[in-house]
Amino acid sequence: MIKKIKTNQRLEQILLNFIDVLRINIFIVDNAGNPVLMPRSSGLGWNLSACKRGILQDLGTPQFLARFHKEGHYLLSVDPFELQSFAIPIPSEIQATGYLIVGPVVLNKRLEPSRYQEIALDFGLNLHQFTESLNEIRVVSFNSLKSILDLLFDLSQYAIKVIDKDNSSVKDDHFLIENHQYIFKILLDLTMALTQAECGSIMLFDKTAGELHIKVHKGLGTQNVEDVRVKIGEGIAGIAAQDKTPFVINEGSSVNNRIKHLLKKPELKCAIVLPIVDENNHLIGVINVATRQAGSVLAANSGQMLKTLANITSSAIERIL
Repeated sequence: MIKKIKTNQRLEQILLNFIDVLRINIFIVDNAGNPVLMPRSSGLGWNLSACKRGILQDLGTPQFLARFHKEGHYLLSVDPFELQSFAIPIPSEIQATGYLIVGPVVLNKRLEPSRYQEIALDFGLNLHQFTESLNEIRVVSFNSLKSILDLLFDLSQYAIKVIDKDNSSVKDDHFLIENHQYIFKILLDLTMALTQAECGSIMLFDKTAGELHIKVHKGLGTQNVEDVRVKIGEGIAGIAAQDKTPFVINEGSSVNNRIKHLLKKPELKCAIVLPIVDENNHLIGVINVATRQAGSVLAANSGQMLKTLANITSSAIERIL
């Protein structure tokens, strides 16, 4: 299996996309701690002049994995710089055949500058260079990190199954349907964690019916929203799908005239409606996230969020469907 992973260009591209989206390094090692896939070798914390004392210490030896300990569903390693990295098992039928390594990251908030000065002094590092490298490392909340790890876990399991299917003449439609449902659920969880949105959905395009239908949703109440159908060109999602144009709806900001008359939920302070398209610009569906909180992360960073969500959806959906 590890040999198949090493030569699988599709899996390598998925890792590259998620590294770019999440701004966290990701690579794969085998059970002996040897690198299998390392799509990126610089930046995002790997430029530390003392990196051999950090996540890369003992890489290529069994001692590399010995630095990790069990932490919930995953493995955790805390380096001398107090940065955290995680190992996600890639299982075979009996045991893990390798690990997806995610990190380093800063959990919740950075240390006080005086603490980083002490660390730089202890390791004989240039403080300016050390600080610049630290600034490349992403700060993540516990909830965001859990969503990221869960998504990557599901993607790794799915990728392994796809690799097996790629080497098999057997076509299993039930396998595809069942696993896609998990991917969409975790993708929505990740999207909402990154944007701190309270409600959201992913709608898929039914080409035959010319309609969007809700595949997964969260925070939309108890009504049977799975039965909702939206015609292309109707409603905000339908217009976004037809034009393949995203909409950002911010309280107090000007709104596109095409959708102004469709705004019927004044309690929502910010919402993003983003078409999902493949590399040939064919419509896959629409992702919607919204918040009732004024001054939220979503409202404050809606432009960047659009780019992030577009990259996440293309990475998770286009490359796997």
